[in-house]
Amino acid sequence: MKTLYSKFLWMTLLIMFTSGTIGFMIVNTFYHQNLKETNDAKNVLVAESIVQLIESSHLKNLEPLLQMIGDTGYQIYIVSEEGRESSFGGDFRVKTISDSVVDRVLNGETYHGMREFPKETFITGYFSNELTNTVGVPFTFDHKKYALFQRPNIKFLFNEIHLLLGGLAGAMIVISVIAMLIVAKKMIDPLTKLTIATNKIANEDFQVPIPVYQRDEIGQLADSFRNMAKQLEASDRYKKEFISRVSHDFQTPLLNIQGYATLLESQELNEEEHLKYTTIIQKESKRLSSVMKQLLVLTSFDQANNRTKKEIYYLDEQLKQVMQKFRWLVDEKDISIQLQLKKVEVLGDREMLEYVWENLLSNAIKYNYSPGEIQVSLTETEEYVLVTIQDTGIGNSNTNYEQWTERFYREDTARSTQIEGSGLGLAIVKEVVQSHNGILSFESVEPHGTKVTIQLNKQ
Repeated sequence: MKTLYSKFLWMTLLIMFTSGTIGFMIVNTFYHQNLKETNDAKNVLVAESIVQLIESSHLKNLEPLLQMIGDTGYQIYIVSEEGRESSFGGDFRVKTISDSVVDRVLNGETYHGMREFPKETFITGYFSNELTNTVGVPFTFDHKKYALFQRPNIKFLFNEIHLLLGGLAGAMIVISVIAMLIVAKKMIDPLTKLTIATNKIANEDFQVPIPVYQRDEIGQLADSFRNMAKQLEASDRYKKEFISRVSHDFQTPLLNIQGYATLLESQELNEEEHLKYTTIIQKESKRLSSVMKQLLVLTSFDQANNRTKKEIYYLDEQLKQVMQKFRWLVDEKDISIQLQLKKVEVLGDREMLEYVWENLLSNAIKYNYSPGEIQVSLTETEEYVLVTIQDTGIGNSNTNYEQWTERFYREDTARSTQIEGSGLGLAIVKEVVQSHNGILSFESVEPHGTKVTIQLNKQ
């Protein structure tokens, strides 16, 4: 398997090679299209200056002067009208030139070999050490015609520069590769740590440390990974608690049903005991049915994409209908209800919101004192409606209101003397309110009681 480190290394080297090749071709093309003719013109001027010096020097022998000029960094090739050849300042790699070119120069023409040198892809004409890659000018010495061909001695002029440039390029490549290896190692090391952490989390080790703290994309990935680990840990803990609590909530009533059903088989039971056991079995069956119903509601919220089927309806009428359902229980516990309901329209899921009011109102009745009081108010603003349900009940000593809406949450002290609930009601209420983009809040009321406020958007 190729590691990310090796891929990064080979990709970087490939980019360096490709960019170097493309850059060289661009420079080479620029030389041929823009600098070639200029270079030719400059060398023609140099050649004409040499010829001018020769013709004005009145020397008897040209060789010392041409040798001196050659030693200063120029390659010179001279052909006389008799065909005698002489070279100064270094040999040409290819010493071939057509007789017609020589004849034209001897007859007074200027030869532009650099300008007309064929285009090459990888070796520019500037560095091609060939006799045809020169400029030629005529001159007269000692009443004889000569043709002088000249070009710079690149090896002489640029030998040290070549070494410097080559050394610089080599050093840049070596340093770049080493620096790239170090940078790649530092960049990939956090990913390696995240990979190790991923494997540990896959084995349910959610406390694995992630020592990656950077202010870049990898740092953001590490932060997201830490948050994911916390959420997975919470989800795993919730799953185990869920299974444990569901098992308990199912097991207890089932055992009661099984036990009392066994007692009903006895022939020695009187009518009063028979009725008592039958009532307990019915009660436990209803309890099981209630828990199952609430679990199905929560599951539907967890799995559905479109959780609500919203419509516009009058919320005050729905609240009155819900309170009417509990009229018998309110009278039985001697609880008075005070209503302050404004006629308000709301956009929401009628069925789901009805469950919210039923749950909150049943809690307000269930955990209230007898006699007691419940205040229900409905107000509105331009943007939202506000429903408040306040009771004078036993309250809840736990002021961690977020915990109240956790699934299966119960406070034993608050419910020890009351009808036992499943601990799912407020969790469902929270899901419904959130599906309406609403806000659910709780507040303890002195000296006793609880105030529940729900804010829903009007549209």
